[in-house]
Amino acid sequence: MTMEHAREISTWTYEGPYAVYSFQPDGDTLAELTGGDYRACTDKDGRLAGFFCFGAAARIPTVEADAYPEGFLDIGLGMAPWLCGQGRGAAFLAAGMDYAGLMFPPAALRLTVAAFNRRAISVYQKLSFEISSTLTHRISQEPFYLMHRISSAAATVPTSLQYTGA
Repeated sequence: MTMEHAREISTWTYEGPYAVYSFQPDGDTLAELTGGDYRACTDKDGRLAGFFCFGAAARIPTVEADAYPEGFLDIGLGMAPWLCGQGRGAAFLAAGMDYAGLMFPPAALRLTVAAFNRRAISVYQKLSFEISSTLTHRISQEPFYLMHRISSAAATVPTSLQYTGA
């Protein structure tokens, strides 16, 4: 991810309960976003649409020991706040799944989502993710769901999103 994209993402703020997904525009955030685990995602016109991260960067700190068993590729995502709630989530996640299939060829995908986030859970279920367990965030003590998708086949939602930089 470029520093320019990282700076923009670090200023994104989400409303209401989704504020938990907001970043802080500071050096730690910029270092995390540009450290190599995050990918910027742009639309066909080159506008920043969101980001994806893979592997350990997509996991949350949990109370439970061994919360993330081997055999899955973890995927994390964040869509630009002005795109949220407009029915674009499935196409956005599909773009990330397609990228993961090209770059990492996983046997199965896994993601972690806040239990209150019914909007995201519904999108994930549309793309064949299933809730496999409940986790507790080590810092907030809030419940999260671990969701998995066994098939690594490409998503079936058409998308015109693309990736920039590592």
